[in-house]
Amino acid sequence: MLRRGTVAKRVESRSGVGEGRVFIKDGFRSYRRTYRVGEVYWGIGTGVALLGIVGWVTWKGAHPDPSLFDMSAALQADPGSSSAAASARGPLPAGLAAGGFREGKVGEYSADDLYVKINGRAGFFQSFGVKSLHAVTLEAGPASEANASSIDIEVYDLGESRNAIGAYNGERPPGIESLVSDGSTFHFDRNAAFLARGAYYIRFIGSDESEAVVAEVQRLLELFRREIAGAALPWAFSLFVDQLKLSPSAVTYVKNNAFSFGFAGDVYKATLSAADSTEDMEAFVVARADAESAGALARQYQEGFGSVGVPSGKTRAGVPLSKDEYLGTFSGALATERWVVGVRGAPSAERAQEILESLSTGIGALPPEVRARALPSADATETPQAESAGGSDEH
Repeated sequence: MLRRGTVAKRVESRSGVGEGRVFIKDGFRSYRRTYRVGEVYWGIGTGVALLGIVGWVTWKGAHPDPSLFDMSAALQADPGSSSAAASARGPLPAGLAAGGFREGKVGEYSADDLYVKINGRAGFFQSFGVKSLHAVTLEAGPASEANASSIDIEVYDLGESRNAIGAYNGERPPGIESLVSDGSTFHFDRNAAFLARGAYYIRFIGSDESEAVVAEVQRLLELFRREIAGAALPWAFSLFVDQLKLSPSAVTYVKNNAFSFGFAGDVYKATLSAADSTEDMEAFVVARADAESAGALARQYQEGFGSVGVPSGKTRAGVPLSKDEYLGTFSGALATERWVVGVRGAPSAERAQEILESLSTGIGALPPEVRARALPSADATETPQAESAGGSDEH
């Protein structure tokens, strides 16, 4: 009797009176003897509802509403907001779509949120002082068509033509020749085109190399060349192209960290070596406000080249040359009037001297109107820093 009572109390303490468990502790055998009919119906109904939801989601995923792909409605402004719509388009010409293509929604980005559109490439354009990006996609066929051909258009406002040309050349692959015509610098590459015109750098990227896409990219290139105002080429092109007879494709602009020198900015440079050459020789020029500033900057370049080389004599004009300890190439810089000219990577001291003399002569031969335009960038540092800092050479 005592043992039986003890056991009963032990069971009650473990399970609790009136606990109403559905399942026992071990296994899945039902603890309840009976179920209400309503509970069964509710369970079946809940299961059917869940299956219906799964089926509806699956069907909608395979048959999306075509209007979801039509972004043109987002561009339709209210009757009183036409100026706001025009502002949102920025430099994008009206009526871009043609030849079976339709225009999607225009994206507008500032320098601060550029990464939202081009994460990983934003820093490159920010180094050239990008002000804004306007982007739009043209798609072929109806909105519901899957894997339709498309063309992505990106228009970067870089403030000045020098920055636009610098960004354009920075993305141009080696060996690709650019064309310079009527204020435009551009090239076409398979299913894409790239254009620097005025303060803008513009990219047209096709999704494939179909005939329709290639033809539309070519049409868009010519459209933007007509619709966007051109500008005279930066003054340094007169030195390198007109005086030294180099190809415009060889000339570019580096806003910051030229030759991996932290102090070296606002630099125009020209490649003097062929694309398939093992040499990497460049001439460069920087405009300053006055002769004193130019002299100080020239000395800083001389110290910079000396920091990565060893002294290797002087030119006939007394310009010190430095020889790279690893590459065996020669570099040097000098001030002429209010300009700094220089050479980097010459294969011999004689070749370095020849280039420096040609640059000095070319500066002296610049037409008066070009000399008047040869001014430092508005955000260029006029007082050279005492120390050079390493950095990446933004092309």
